[in-house]
Formats: sequence, C-alpha cells, structure tokens
Amino acid sequence: MKKKHSEITTMHSELEAAQQRIQALEHQLAQQQGNFQTLREDHSFRKAVIERAAEGVCVCHDTLSHPFVEFTVWNYRMLEITGYTMDEINDLGWYQAMYPDLEVQQRARARMERMRQGDDLRFERWEMTRRNGEKRLVGISTSVLTASDKSVHVLGLMQDFTEEERLQTASRIDDLTQVKNRRGWNEDAGLLFKLAARQTQPITFAYLDVDNLKTVNDSLGHMEGDQVLKAVSKTLLGSVRSTDAVGRLGGDEFAFVLLNANASDAKVLVSRLHQRLLKVMRDRGWVTGVSMGAVHFSDSIPAMEDAMAYADTLMYKAKKEGKGTLLFEEYAG
Repeated sequence: MKKKHSEITTMHSELEAAQQRIQALEHQLAQQQGNFQTLREDHSFRKAVIERAAEGVCVCHDTLSHPFVEFTVWNYRMLEITGYTMDEINDLGWYQAMYPDLEVQQRARARMERMRQGDDLRFERWEMTRRNGEKRLVGISTSVLTASDKSVHVLGLMQDFTEEERLQTASRIDDLTQVKNRRGWNEDAGLLFKLAARQTQPITFAYLDVDNLKTVNDSLGHMEGDQVLKAVSKTLLGSVRSTDAVGRLGGDEFAFVLLNANASDAKVLVSRLHQRLLKVMRDRGWVTGVSMGAVHFSDSIPAMEDAMAYADTLMYKAKKEGKGTLLFEEYAG
C-alpha cells in the first residue's frame, strides 16, 4: 500500500512538472507569436512610411548581370517622379529609361561605379527623362547598404526640383527680352569677376544704352519699342559665348561681360558687336543707335560693381561725344 501511495505521489509530481513545462512552453510560444506579430506590424508600418514618403524611395541590389539596377523597393513618389512602375523600370533598365542620351548614361554609370569604390555621393542633381519624354531636374542621394548575408544594396532618395528650378530661373530672366534681369545679371557677372580675380584671367565689362528709344515709342508705339529691345538682346546673345554674361539692367540699358579675352581680342569683339547692333537698327529702319562704354581689366581685377561704375561713366562719355559712339579703354590700375 505504501509503495502504491509513493508511486501515485511521484506521478502527481511528474504531472505537475509536465504541466508547468507545458505552461512555460505556451507562455514562450505566446511571446514568440507576440514578437512575430510585432515584427509584422513593424514591417507594415515601415512599408507604409516608405510608401507615403514625400520623396522618392527606392532600393536596388547588386547582381552580376545588371549591377545596381534591379529594384526591390519603389514607392509611389518614385512612380510620380519617373512615370514608371518598379516592374517597368526593371524590364527597361534604369539607365536606359532615365538617361536615353548615351553620354549622360555613361556619366550615370560612372557615378554608380565611383560610389561602389567608396566615394561619398550623398547628393547630386541630375536631369532625367520621364516616361512621357519630359525632362525633370532631380536631386539624388544614394548610400550603399550591406545586409547580414553580405549582399550589397543601394538605397536611393529622390527629390524633384523641376518646378523650383523653373521659378528660380524665371525670377532671374527679363520677361520681355529673355536675357538676365538685374538680379540674374548681378549673380552671373559677379561670379565671372570672382573667377577672373581668382584665376587671374582678363575680363571686359561693356555697358550700352539704346539711343532715341523714346522717339520710337512716341512715333511708332511701345510695341515697336519693345521690338527694338528684343533685337538688341537677340544680337547680344548671338554674339557672345555661353561662358560670358548678358543682362538687361533696366529700361534701355544693357550690359555684357567677356571672360578670358586679351585686350586686343576684346576690343575687336566689342567693336564688331557694336557695329552689328547698329546694322540691325538700320536694316529695320529704326531711328535708334547704341552708345557703348567698355573697359578691359588685365591684371588688377576689381569687384563687379566697381567695373560697372567705370563702364557706366565711359558709356555716358561716349553718348556726349555723339550718339552711336563706342569708347573702349584698358584699365591702367
């Protein structure tokens, strides 16, 4: 009897221990399920954040056949910016779709290769082509990510600056003549003078005034006067290099800057441009001319504002000598 009682007691103890182990396992399982649920919720939350981000978010991974062009993450903003879905961009190829120009495409590939070699390319602005052929100016930030399995991925963040750039450009352009207004001119000419001073390059500042514009406005109307101003700006833009600067400073006054032309070359260029302006006006039958003052700086490069004042004084001196006159001087320092 004692033996049976002992066996029963032992069985009860083992049963209680087993129940405790089962309870512990159930508790552990519940914790794991809770963790799994939390992970699922965290993943869903992160996915929602990425999908609703104000900037484009994408992730691509490294493959031997298509380095860094097979995307695994592509949020809605990426679709808005590019016009492509993730499947479409993977089928077409990132470089081929975004950079149809082969030269730009090669630069984009070289950029990615530099990043793979360790260069920090956190932010750059690029012109891309949307699906509909529209050009967009975008800012791209990229960083390399290495996963726990040693696989390499690239995280890309993209912002569309097209509208911002358009507004910025519009604020620097004269509506009538489409050359830089005073604000845009001050920026462009100021940069050229700083560059000339830093690199000791010669620079020429020319200031010009359209003679008798009021006569045209009074006799033929302001619309015809506007045509005079447009003709001046068109001639100026067609006569200087893209590295030079042209601007309308207000009313009938214009200016241009020639960078890195020696005194003799600058004098020839300015003289030819002056004669071209006079010919345009004669050919159109306008009773207008152009008075111009130009000053060349070879060694001692002043601030742009000082050069403008010098050329302005020279221009009014030319006007006093006779409308349609050009005066060119080399600054002696």
